Amino acid sequence: MTNHTLKKISELDVFCLLVFKIIFQTGHANSAAKELNVSAPKISRCLTMLRTTFDDELFYRRQLGLKPTPLAEHLYEPICQFCDSVAKIEQVAFEVNHFDSTPILNIAVTPGIMASLSLVLCNNDSLKSIGKIRLHPWKDDSAELIHSGGLDLGLAFDNSHHLDLNFEHLGTLDSVYLAGNSRHPIWEHLPHLSLDEICKHPFLYLEGKGFNDKIDPLELYCRQSGIELLSVEKVKGKEQWYSNLLTMGSLAFAPAVEAEIINNMPGIRIEELPEAEMKKLHGDMMSPQYYLIEKPTSHRRYTVESREMIINIIKGLLTSS
Repeated sequence: MTNHTLKKISELDVFCLLVFKIIFQTGHANSAAKELNVSAPKISRCLTMLRTTFDDELFYRRQLGLKPTPLAEHLYEPICQFCDSVAKIEQVAFEVNHFDSTPILNIAVTPGIMASLSLVLCNNDSLKSIGKIRLHPWKDDSAELIHSGGLDLGLAFDNSHHLDLNFEHLGTLDSVYLAGNSRHPIWEHLPHLSLDEICKHPFLYLEGKGFNDKIDPLELYCRQSGIELLSVEKVKGKEQWYSNLLTMGSLAFAPAVEAEIINNMPGIRIEELPEAEMKKLHGDMMSPQYYLIEKPTSHRRYTVESREMIINIIKGLLTSS
């Protein structure tokens, strides 16, 4: 192909190629005009331009309509492929332009603070610029989903190393609350709640990978203090956690950020653990540490501004406890 021929072909517009395709398929210029919703003269001008560009008649008249020349026969397939590509480009452009400019942001969150974080997010008007945020419970495969793009970022205790993921420490929760059935005998000991007394009752904890998935702080305290814990049960869902508190006579610890929400659960009472007992529980090592987990900057779907807004909200939630 000469440079002159290439130049002539490159000057053809997509519309002319669509005209070629329809005439080839139908054998009638009028069909092209009707399908493309243009006048017959415009189709005629396009056909003239096509013939000049390819230096060929392309279609000649026969009794049943326009018949393609040998060159037109050879051109048909590549022109169809080109038109299909243009249609796909148009579809993508349409979807992007008409898609919500603020797509859903998917965040995996440790179950212990999901409810309170949801409340803060829904009441923050500044987040309208970010759009909808869907919170998912943090699971064993959440880090992998962030890496593969199934999730955007995570808020969890799990800071285990994962290829190409970034971890940023956001804070910790120092206050701890004790939750149980509102008629549980433990409340008779108020205001002197103690770990030793708590250990005399069935204990329940909501698993948080990276924090208490191997051993809960109360179990560790009992081992170190030579105290026999009556029983301990681990659950992964808040619904089971709630029902066990009501029906099994269990006690559980809850983060301060969830205290108000849990206190409004029918049949549940919640009281803050004394500071001295909380220090025994967590010591210097067992306090839950929250991390923001995300992909490298170049692979994120959200802006730097959106990221900062989310971080500030989370840090505010943690410090408000």
